[in-house]
Amino acid sequence: MPYQYLLFDADNTLFDFDQTAKDAFAATFTAFGMTQEAHHFEQYIQISQQCWRDFEAKKIDQDTLRRVRFELFFEAAKIMGDALQFNQQYLQNLIHHSSLLEGAYELMQQLHGKIPMAIITNGLKEIQRHRLNHTGLTPFFEAIVVSDEIGVSKPHAPFFDHTFEQINFPKKSEVLVIGDSLSSDIRGGHNYGLDTCWFNPKGLENNMEIQPTYEIGELEELHDLL
Repeated sequence: MPYQYLLFDADNTLFDFDQTAKDAFAATFTAFGMTQEAHHFEQYIQISQQCWRDFEAKKIDQDTLRRVRFELFFEAAKIMGDALQFNQQYLQNLIHHSSLLEGAYELMQQLHGKIPMAIITNGLKEIQRHRLNHTGLTPFFEAIVVSDEIGVSKPHAPFFDHTFEQINFPKKSEVLVIGDSLSSDIRGGHNYGLDTCWFNPKGLENNMEIQPTYEIGELEELHDLL
């Protein structure tokens, strides 16, 4: 087996975050007795994704991200309300509505005990460990690294420094990063000297200068690389 350690991203790599976010968003509107219009979710997602890009680029910190993404959405959608309370309810709903991508749990079962694995995620500390517990994934991982807990995010080298400390410093040539984000997972792994596997189920075009070592469209294809 060429790799002795696997580093998995969480959202949209193992978690079906797109569906989870959609369900949690609708549930939050319901919880506040608000009417969700058809365009609201897509409007929010565009704002949230820009906030996360700003966070990865160190333009904002994670506390600011928590605060501004719903403030900006409320402003754009002309909604009156407490954006911070809405955000807190949304985070709780993300836990309760969490689901896995097809084949994710089965893949973890198959790899567990054969090769050590860790989670590396830029998610928020309020929810990531709870979601891993909720979906039954926690026991499969030797380490769980959450950016919000350590104060640094992918793709930056200190995130991977911390990760390697947690997994007892394996050889970089024996570690594979698996994730859906070219800008955080693939760029971060590549810049740190690690092989990378881009999980690209939607067949998106790679318009970045970074080239992953591998590309897969289904999680089960990972077996062919190990």
